[in-house]
Amino acid sequence: MRLKLPLSITILLVTLVTVLAMVNWDIYQKEQQLAHGKIVRLALAPVDPRSLMQGDYMSLNYAIAAPLSSLVEMETGQGLLQVGLDHNLVASLVSVDEEAGTDALKQIALNQGDTKATDEIINIQYRVRHNQVKFASNAYFFEEGQAKRYEAAKYGQFRVNELGALLLESLLDKDFKPL
Repeated sequence: MRLKLPLSITILLVTLVTVLAMVNWDIYQKEQQLAHGKIVRLALAPVDPRSLMQGDYMSLNYAIAAPLSSLVEMETGQGLLQVGLDHNLVASLVSVDEEAGTDALKQIALNQGDTKATDEIINIQYRVRHNQVKFASNAYFFEEGQAKRYEAAKYGQFRVNELGALLLESLLDKDFKPL
């Protein structure tokens, strides 16, 4: 004897399985990015580590956003940056592609007197929202009462995939040690 489910229950089960498969695929991709993605470190701009509504967290702002904001149209948009990585894997801006797929790249003159050598150039994604340049993560949540520990954060360490998508891995101090 075969069990026959009503059509509505069958549709519900198929939808549920599809949604769960998509969520698990996304989790798997992010785990792979954390395990195998290229390490990129972005210097942090000053932040305030407290929110009464959300608990303790650090609002992340990146130093690389300041020169970028003068090169891109500050309306809603997105694109790719080409960044150079120094020997500590800290990113510095090389060029900007405002819309992925366009031919026009805005080149940044690298400071000839700069002692940091660029070992590698990679792409990272950015977006502009509310006249601000944003990267993968604009906040780092942590356990209540741990604000002192994260006040020493100077860098965000990310993993970047082949498409330039960033995934925040950890915050680092001035000596590149995880907090």
